[in-house]
Amino acid sequence: MKDTLSILDVKAILIEIGKVMDENKDFLCKLDGALGDGDIGLTMSKGFRAVTENLPNINEENIGVLLMRSALVMGETVASTMGTLMASGLIRGGKFSQGKSELNLEDLLIVIKAMVKGIMDRGKAKVGDKTILDALVPAVEAMEKAHEEGKTIREALHSAYEAAEKGVQQTINMQSRLGRAGRYLERSIGHQDPGATVGALFFKGFVNYVDSKNSSIA
Repeated sequence: MKDTLSILDVKAILIEIGKVMDENKDFLCKLDGALGDGDIGLTMSKGFRAVTENLPNINEENIGVLLMRSALVMGETVASTMGTLMASGLIRGGKFSQGKSELNLEDLLIVIKAMVKGIMDRGKAKVGDKTILDALVPAVEAMEKAHEEGKTIREALHSAYEAAEKGVQQTINMQSRLGRAGRYLERSIGHQDPGATVGALFFKGFVNYVDSKNSSIA
């Protein structure tokens, strides 16, 4: 039985990520209120809602097109820092999935690594700066390890989500170094980073979907 994600699966995952962001909207805004302008939850909820609403307009059997068009919608809908970063990630992931109608674990890893690199390039951040990368990079590393061990997509995504969650918890003891949060200096220590939390919730959307599927995604 094939262990792959079809373009319909990818669309459903984007919808599920949107649901997760909406469910956690208030929580994200609360986190962001301590370190930023308090709107990151609204940004992600609104951005992914627009992506979801645009999915019926994308008829091509091409995951690259799906991700790139979703990126454009995200960027146009929420032009804030996190909206721009997420759009940059989706664009880069789209470039690395052009022409594909399904993804195996190796393909998915390539796409997600490209997304993370896109976010890194756009935001000019690195691991340890107390940003979304402190969740995304450990998640990618966990996926790589799972792939090397011959794990399934579902197992790899669970490992990624667990690593992202650990990364989020580690941001509590970090000092913010970039953006609005960076102005808080030592006062940012003791606060969970909202961007990293978005990164973990991104993978939670994947996990929720694959857990809802039958054994075709083992």
